[in-house]
Amino acid sequence: MIALTEKESRIVQKVEEWLAQGEKITIRFLQDALGYASPRSISVLLEKTIQKGWIYRDSSGQIRLNAQTHTREDDIRYIPLIGNIACGTPIFAEENIVTHIPVSNTFLKKNFSYFLLQTQGDSMEKKNIHEGDLVLIEKSDTAQNGDIVVVTLHDMATLKEFRQEWDTVYLIPHSYNPIHTPILLHKEDENIFLQGILVRRFPGNYFISENTET
Repeated sequence: MIALTEKESRIVQKVEEWLAQGEKITIRFLQDALGYASPRSISVLLEKTIQKGWIYRDSSGQIRLNAQTHTREDDIRYIPLIGNIACGTPIFAEENIVTHIPVSNTFLKKNFSYFLLQTQGDSMEKKNIHEGDLVLIEKSDTAQNGDIVVVTLHDMATLKEFRQEWDTVYLIPHSYNPIHTPILLHKEDENIFLQGILVRRFPGNYFISENTET
């Protein structure tokens, strides 16, 4: 990509920071954060940065970060986005990496592994997890009661609240849709695999190119 000026680098850095925190980028946000008196000045600078390929606008006009953009590596980590996760009827979880997304280290623990999934369905809407959201998952094969977890069942994956009583594991939905009911499993079932625990939900497709298949 074409090299940036100092002012353009500051724009990319700010966009990267806000996207890593799930924030929506606006001209007014950039103007205030970077100390510009005129929205026109920041708009011109933003367009020059877009022309150089570091950031772009998607089909809805939202500002996105080019997946190849790197600015402050000490403040972020690039987390793989892998396939889809169902928040309703479980679907097969493709283990291919769709892309890598910058996430602020403030959300991450050192020496822990993470991945991102994009949700489908409405079974966790009461937990403010909606279709199309990105969920940040910490890889783990253990969980505590009340954790929201990613579980693979017979090569299918689902996102639910984890509860265990004696030998029974309950995967509990949180939905206004009565079609979703708890899934009851035996803890020794060899077809059950706990993949990880929910760390944070990010709204919408803030990091994903309009050309990305998910």
